[in-house]
Amino acid sequence: MDMAGHHKGLTIGTVGWMLFSMAEKMSWFSFARSIARVLLQFRETRRKFIFYTIVSLLVVFAIGNWPLAGWLEDSPIRFLFYWGGCAILAIFLFLLGLYDFLAIMKEFKSLKNEHKERL
Repeated sequence: MDMAGHHKGLTIGTVGWMLFSMAEKMSWFSFARSIARVLLQFRETRRKFIFYTIVSLLVVFAIGNWPLAGWLEDSPIRFLFYWGGCAILAIFLFLLGLYDFLAIMKEFKSLKNEHKERL
């Protein structure tokens, strides 16, 4: 808060600066883990992340099937790397969905227990 009592919110610039300074102070693994916690903590951000992963998977499939089809057919190595990348993205999407399901089940159980305690 400033002198007049107004709350100064975080802006994109201050968040970017905080993330950059955090990355300098900790290892990349710890930084990635903390970013993952922030992204997966709230249901709305989790669902947006899942949505963007679905869109990116569909875009990769479409690009591989039409514009890059001839280029991918020329080399079996390229073809395998392309489909390997698609498989990794699909597995990542499955794991995000599984995490979302388990988080919802955890929330449901805690609400159910809270309701039982009230009765």
